[in-house]
Amino acid sequence: MRKNVGTAERIFRFTFAIAFLSMGVFKLFSPAWSTFFTILGLEVLVVSLIGYSPLYALLGFSTHNPRLTVKEEAEMWTVGKPDSEK
Repeated sequence: MRKNVGTAERIFRFTFAIAFLSMGVFKLFSPAWSTFFTILGLEVLVVSLIGYSPLYALLGFSTHNPRLTVKEEAEMWTVGKPDSEK
């Protein structure tokens, strides 16, 4: 299971998970909505903690940018036009 949720999105999801869970636990709405927000909050919390979204995997979408290898990093720095200041 490869991560497909980026760091910024994980932080964003964690924040919303806390908000959804608090709405569900403190029963700010009817019992049906409170149950819905609790389940939604748990799902969002799990995705934010493990960094994997099954829906993203199904759609072939990813916001996770893996780090480059040393060879790929070196190619990025050596390919292109030389600096005009040198």
